Amino acid sequence: MSPEGHYLKVLNRPDVPADLMEAILADRSARRYHTVRRALAGHPRTPRREALSLIGTLYWRDLAHISADSRIHPEVRRAAERDLTRRLPEMALSERVDLARSAGRGILLLLRFDSDIRVLQGILDNRLTTEPDLVQVAARKESSPEALEAIAAHPRWRARPALRSTLLRNPALPRAVALSLLSRASAADLAGVRETPGISVLIKACAERVLAQRRNPH
Repeated sequence: MSPEGHYLKVLNRPDVPADLMEAILADRSARRYHTVRRALAGHPRTPRREALSLIGTLYWRDLAHISADSRIHPEVRRAAERDLTRRLPEMALSERVDLARSAGRGILLLLRFDSDIRVLQGILDNRLTTEPDLVQVAARKESSPEALEAIAAHPRWRARPALRSTLLRNPALPRAVALSLLSRASAADLAGVRETPGISVLIKACAERVLAQRRNPH
């Protein structure tokens, strides 16, 4: 087994003895491997000061992993998020997309308003994304029609009533998408569509028609 593999095998144990952990931390050769540095930064037995000192030596993918791992101490996760925030302006689009799919909550809150639709699509797939995160995107006047359509079409989110309600009240929602949502909208949402400024006359008329059909199904 390679030295790197040996270190990782030891650090894969949550109950690493304190003396063995001290020996690894004192071993300069161990820190040459970024996988070992990441394992040390996220290990529950690594002293907090040592874990925090390792954050700045990690790649952004390592930081994303740490930021999304609830088993890691919150202070270490926040340090990873701070470092990622610092690096964000220099990251390429493809990196931001990958980050959106894998990062923790703090980075998600920054990325959800990214101007590129591919970043939002990554956020839609992130396991840590919540409905309130997307409701705020759906409610923004600045959100693009493409962003609103992506939320409405996503299999994980399209059936969420709060999101549907918010999308229908955004005048930027593409007409075809709005029409597809009306049949599943609640009476309160349909009434809200009629009263929301900026909604097209056609969408308001269709909302009124759906309401009338529900009142008089025959």
